[in-house]
Amino acid sequence: MPILDDLSKGLKKGMEGAEKGLKEVSEKASDTVKTFEINQEIGKLENEIKEIEVEIGKKALELMSKGVALDPSLEELVKKIAGIQAQIDGKKARVQEIKND
Repeated sequence: MPILDDLSKGLKKGMEGAEKGLKEVSEKASDTVKTFEINQEIGKLENEIKEIEVEIGKKALELMSKGVALDPSLEELVKKIAGIQAQIDGKKARVQEIKND
C-alpha cells in the first residue's frame, strides 16, 4: 500500500530528524556545562592570583616597616596604604570616643 509506505517513510524521516535534533540539543547542553565548569576553574585560579597579590602587598608593608628599601613604585603604593590605614585608625578612635561618651 503506497499510502502506508509513504506514511511509514514520513514517520521514519520525522523520527530521524527528532533524534538528530535531540542529539544536537544534548551536545549543546553538554558544551554549556563544560564551559560553565571551565569558567568556574578560571575564577578559582584568578582568586588564587588575587590572594597571592594580597600576600605580596602584606610582605611589602612588612619589609618597609622594618626599614628595608623597596623599589620606588612599591614604596609609593605602601605609603598610600599607610595613609589610608592612618585614616582608618583615626575613624576607629572616633567611633570608640563616641561609644565612651
